[in-house]
Amino acid sequence: MSRKKDRIEKLLKILKANPSIYINRLRQFMQCSISTLRRDLLVLEKNGLIERSFGAVRLLNKNNIEYTWTYRSSQNANLKRVLCRKASKLISNNDAIFIDSSTTCIYLINYLADRSRVKIITNNLKVASIAQSKLNLDVFLTGGAVRNLSQSIVGTEAIEFLQQFSTLYAFISCSSLDAKGLYMADLMQTQTKQMMISHTQKVVALVDHTKFLKEHNFIKMCPLDAIDYLITDQKIKDPKLAKALEQNQVKVIYS
Repeated sequence: MSRKKDRIEKLLKILKANPSIYINRLRQFMQCSISTLRRDLLVLEKNGLIERSFGAVRLLNKNNIEYTWTYRSSQNANLKRVLCRKASKLISNNDAIFIDSSTTCIYLINYLADRSRVKIITNNLKVASIAQSKLNLDVFLTGGAVRNLSQSIVGTEAIEFLQQFSTLYAFISCSSLDAKGLYMADLMQTQTKQMMISHTQKVVALVDHTKFLKEHNFIKMCPLDAIDYLITDQKIKDPKLAKALEQNQVKVIYS
C-alpha cells in the first residue's frame, strides 16, 4: 500500500473516532505537514466523505458514505468469509456469475477451487486480479472509470459492458438492509449492481447482521422481492424484516 493510501486509511479511522475535529488537532494526530494533510482531505472531500468549514473537518453520516476498499475489507472479515463459504455451495461447474464490487463477495473466489470453468463478470479490480490467477476461472472485467479508493469500475462503460451478459447468479452485498429493501451509499455503485440484478436469473445477497437497520439508508438499490437468497450469519430478530422476507419469498440461508 502506498504512503498516501496509508494516510487516507489513518485519516478515516481518526475521523470515525472524532467525527468533527479542527484541522490543527487533526494534524497533531496525523503527524504530517499541513500541506500534505490538506491534499489528503481534498481526496476525501472529492469522494463525498467529509466536509470542511471554518478550519474544521466533519465526517459525513457514516450511513451515507462509501469508505475505502482497505477500510471496508478490514471490517468483519471473518464474517464475510463465512458468508462466502456458504454462498459458494450454490455454484456449479460452468456457471456464469456476477460478483459485485463489495468487500464481502471478494472472498467467494477462495471457495471455488474445486469448480471448473466458472465464468466471473465483475466491476472490481481486486476481484478480477485474484480470480485471473485461478486457472479454473474465466474472468470478464468491465471497462469504465476506476475509483481508486474503492477499487471499483463504474460509469456508462461499465453498465453497457454488463448488459452484454446473462448469468445464473449475481452475488451482491449492500450498505444496509431493512423490511423495504437493500440500500447503498453511492449512486454509481448502485447502478452497476442494479444492472447485475436485471441481467441474472437469481440474486444472492450476502449481508451480515451488522447491516440490518430499522431505518433505511441513503440510496435504495432494490426492493426485497428483487433478491432470491439472503445469506446471513445470525437469525433475524426483527419481526418486521422476517415477515417481509417471507412475504417476498426470499430464501434465508444461515452460514
